[in-house]
Amino acid sequence: MLGISPREVSFSVRGFHLGDHETRSRLEAAGAAFVRGYQLALDIGEPEHVGRVIDATEGRARASLARGADTDHGGGGRADGIGFVFEGAAMALSLLDALSPIPGDRLARFREGPAARSVYTVNVGVGWALARLPRWRWRPLLCRLDPLLGWLAWDGYGFHQVFFHPREPVRAPLPGYVAHATAQGAGRALWFFCCGDADLVAGEVRRYRPEFHGDVWSGVGLAATYAGGPQDHVTRLPRLAGAHAPALAQGAAFAAKARIRLGVPPAHTEAATLALAGVGSAEAAAVTDRVLAGLAGHTGPVPAYEEWRRRVARELTTTGSSHVA
Repeated sequence: MLGISPREVSFSVRGFHLGDHETRSRLEAAGAAFVRGYQLALDIGEPEHVGRVIDATEGRARASLARGADTDHGGGGRADGIGFVFEGAAMALSLLDALSPIPGDRLARFREGPAARSVYTVNVGVGWALARLPRWRWRPLLCRLDPLLGWLAWDGYGFHQVFFHPREPVRAPLPGYVAHATAQGAGRALWFFCCGDADLVAGEVRRYRPEFHGDVWSGVGLAATYAGGPQDHVTRLPRLAGAHAPALAQGAAFAAKARIRLGVPPAHTEAATLALAGVGSAEAAAVTDRVLAGLAGHTGPVPAYEEWRRRVARELTTTGSSHVA
């Protein structure tokens, strides 16, 4: 009943732009890794066991990546797909928690244990579960979201809605900042929908209301950096984003940070971070850490997560410009 067929992430089945073979293979492999993690967690159910199996099945490819062997060969395959595996597993464990007669703690145990190094994608996976559940089943998941990173669940919700309904710009399932968080996920999905074609992405962004353009471009930057794509298209994104180029930089920095938590970032992450943020992945990740440390005790008109994003964008606009100069 809860199964997801690998065919569901095929670009031809979804009706996505097919692009060039290398880019399509890279992005489809990311989707396949998600389904792999989802099915694994759905079959096993116990978070600690899920973590052990992920380490065993994905570990050899990660070790190869750390040695620099086949760093980006096959684009987005097992060597750099573990974050997507954790994301899919988080979706499955979230569904099991929400559908259990007695609220479960599988997701919390997974997030704080085996998947701690991929906490960003784990929160995104919760959003996929929300998208597959009736709203009256949301409460067990929403009440356990992290105050800061929990907004990534709505990012995941937005990604899911656009990935499966790309011609319908996602609208907020709840009022307030949720609308902006879902738009960030929509931007990530557009990178997949357009198969990394920068000009097609720019056209899709214009379908959203102007107040969400920065959020959507942020998601585009995150996906281009985390999942990868044709470098000549990545480098065109800042020009196409125009005034929203700082949002691209922020998305790239968040992706760089997530990749570094997992180990050695793949080559495409380093190249995209340089192109979008103007600094290397290590420096961009350090900016996210430094800004976050300065947000302790934050109070204000926007959530701490949004203030984090805004300050990272501002700092990278200055730092990245000086590096380019």
